[in-house]
Amino acid sequence: MIAQQQQPRQQWVERMAAEVEQLWQGVDQVETADALEETVRQWAARAGRQLLQALCQEAVRRRERQRPPRCCGGAMDYHSRRWRTVKTLLGDVRLRRRYYRCLPCGRSLFPADGWLGWRGDFSHRVQEAVAWECAGVPYREAVKSLEKLAGIALSVDAAETIVRRWGKEELGPAPYAERVERDLVIEIDGAKTHLEDGWREIKVGAYFSWDCANPEAKPEAVTYTADWESAEQFRDTLWQEAVVRAVTTARCVAVIGDGAPWIWEMAGHLFPYATQVLDWYHLTEHLWTAAKVAHGDGRPETAALVDRWKAEMREGRSEGVEEDLRELVASGTDDGERTLRKCADYLRTHQSRLRYHRFRADGWPIGSGVVEGACKHVIGLRFKRQSTRWTKAGARAVLHLRLDRLNDRWDQRRDHIFRQLPRAA
Repeated sequence: MIAQQQQPRQQWVERMAAEVEQLWQGVDQVETADALEETVRQWAARAGRQLLQALCQEAVRRRERQRPPRCCGGAMDYHSRRWRTVKTLLGDVRLRRRYYRCLPCGRSLFPADGWLGWRGDFSHRVQEAVAWECAGVPYREAVKSLEKLAGIALSVDAAETIVRRWGKEELGPAPYAERVERDLVIEIDGAKTHLEDGWREIKVGAYFSWDCANPEAKPEAVTYTADWESAEQFRDTLWQEAVVRAVTTARCVAVIGDGAPWIWEMAGHLFPYATQVLDWYHLTEHLWTAAKVAHGDGRPETAALVDRWKAEMREGRSEGVEEDLRELVASGTDDGERTLRKCADYLRTHQSRLRYHRFRADGWPIGSGVVEGACKHVIGLRFKRQSTRWTKAGARAVLHLRLDRLNDRWDQRRDHIFRQLPRAA
């Protein structure tokens, strides 16, 4: 009996050994190392697929020795053995497994499928590869890459189905393992994308560790959160990630954003003791717009005025710039859009967020480049492509997977999906 069980294994080992010997003997006939690499790759893929298929079939055979499944108080009736083919990372694997039926209730069952854990036509590892790739690039590009690099052939529709399943749920952020006492910067912004019900703003938060004692250093451990929820709903999302990033134990916290009212309302509610910084580059855009109204576009006087205003802003004298603007308004220089008056009001509204001399002395950054970059590479590169429209379910699934990939939390997603796979009774 033992000899009969070992026979298929021995045959496979002998066949593989013969193939390796054949490759070894023919090495002098291969013209280049690239050609040799491709030959070995093809052999390894074929041999790996055959070994995986043989091992899976043997595992199924051993498990089917156990007692038959039960239903309606008794053992189910064995009906037949049926084939199943699944795409794996090593190629198509074809197995036979037992099919049982319960005559009283009509229930049918393949017990081995619980152990295999396969859902649909693709193995768990193939689905993970598809989800990972589609989180990074559009579906059509992902499908081509998978076929070219891994030999996985599937349709765009199949890829979308896998992505929706993998990214359906938003996982809770992974807890941090240690007490964090460094400085934390939170940047907030928004980016628009086209969903099935029109253009929607995706709100984005970027978090990174900062060392105020070394302001020339680069941001470290950057993570992101994003969604197109309302500002009130996004507040909870922003706070959850902030807790994970140790906002409650960080030495100091700063929030950087543009002039959008929802940003500062949210920041004041969640981080009342944080330093609030108005993004320097958004500010200078307002100054340039006002200066063009005062002296015209492209004139030396315009650039000179902006340089003077920027110098005063850097020294913390925003009140002086506001006074200049209001004097220009009083002299009748303002345009029909009331640009100068609006700029003056803008400075008064954000006066406490314009103390750039103090921010720089304390070592804080004054630009929101990290979150602006996130709006481009987290949202824009995947969602804002020409002639692309998203369903809410599809966009949300891709967004969840993309954030997990960029935040280095992919293993958490994979383990969550794996726990949901069917198991043997």
